[in-house]
Formats: sequence, structure tokens, C-alpha cells
Amino acid sequence: MPLALLSERVLGNTIFTFSVAAVGIVALSSLLGEAIEQLSGRTGPRIAAMLNATLGNAAELIITFVALRAGHVALAQASIVGAILGNVLVVPGLGMLFGGLKHGRQHFDREEISVQSTMMSLAVVGL
Repeated sequence: MPLALLSERVLGNTIFTFSVAAVGIVALSSLLGEAIEQLSGRTGPRIAAMLNATLGNAAELIITFVALRAGHVALAQASIVGAILGNVLVVPGLGMLFGGLKHGRQHFDREEISVQSTMMSLAVVGL
């Protein structure tokens, strides 16, 4: 992140600044994910789920707040839609794909699938 600030002030190259900032956000998100995982190991599953839901989308929340303060409402809306689609469709879909590739046939809990279906329905209605 300091490199992004430095490149903005010194170079003024917006593409380079954006690229460096994007790499910095990915690195910070990775650190945040690791911190949540470490805390989850010391707490119960309910608190771990709350921490993951709250802090797991910190990057999207920061981007949305910055975009709204700058008056970029469409960008904020796109960020929220992307976060919802990523959490409801991409993450579970990739989990099922890679789980199936690693373990072969999988068995799903009816209650968990019901929760996921309800979340997807709420996301569709919300969008």
C-alpha cells in the first residue's frame, strides 16, 4: 500500500498505481483471512462464522464506502452485487467442484442445502 501511495504522488501513472493497490488489497485480504482463521480456531463455530461474515467482506465494504464518498454510486452498487454473487454463487460452486474432484462422490446435508437455497433466493430478491 505504501508503494501505491508513492506511485500516485511521484509517478502519477494511474494504471501502475491501480495495479500496485490491487496487489496490496489482495495481500491484505489474505492476511485478514489468515487472522480470521486463527481466531476461529480459538473460538466456537458460531463466533467463527460471525467473524468470517463480518470481516470476510472488509475489502468490499471499504471499496463501497470510498466509492460512495467520491460520488460513484454505480461503482458502489457494482461492488455490492459482485460481493453477493461471489459469496452466494462462486464460493460454494468452487467448493463443490474442487470437493468433487478430490473426494469423488459427495453427500450433502439437506438442512445445509436448505440454508444455501434460502440465501440464494434472498440474494436474487435483493438484487
